[in-house]
Amino acid sequence: MPKVTPTRVVRIGYGPASAQDRSRFAAVAKASAGFLLTSTVTSLTVSGRDAGAVAVYRTKPGLTRSTMFQDQYIVQLVNAVTRAPSTPTFVRADGQVMALSTGRVAVAGWFQGDEVVLVYRQARTPALAALAAGVRSSRAGG
Repeated sequence: MPKVTPTRVVRIGYGPASAQDRSRFAAVAKASAGFLLTSTVTSLTVSGRDAGAVAVYRTKPGLTRSTMFQDQYIVQLVNAVTRAPSTPTFVRADGQVMALSTGRVAVAGWFQGDEVVLVYRQARTPALAALAAGVRSSRAGG
């Protein structure tokens, strides 16, 4: 698995999700096979500029113990958001395994305990791995 060292993204902010933010993740519920219990969607800014959105889904406890299950499930959910059947690239960034979409729509996803986190990047920058690592760091610290 490739190891990446993403640049640090600073000044990540979160706010109320817009209708567009929520619609980006609407297909996840259908693709989830009933394994998701709750979800929250928030808007995402970097240095005050709209960068996309973050969705956090709580899964049924104990369901995600298998690494193979996690990998397949993340692919399924990332593809639901991108609306394209492709195989995301799995990378290790700051010790965390995450999937990065490879198509036109930029989405990152990973498991964090019994949660699935999906990041939709709206603009071309920052790099998807850097944005995802920044979201992960800010969630861990907050």
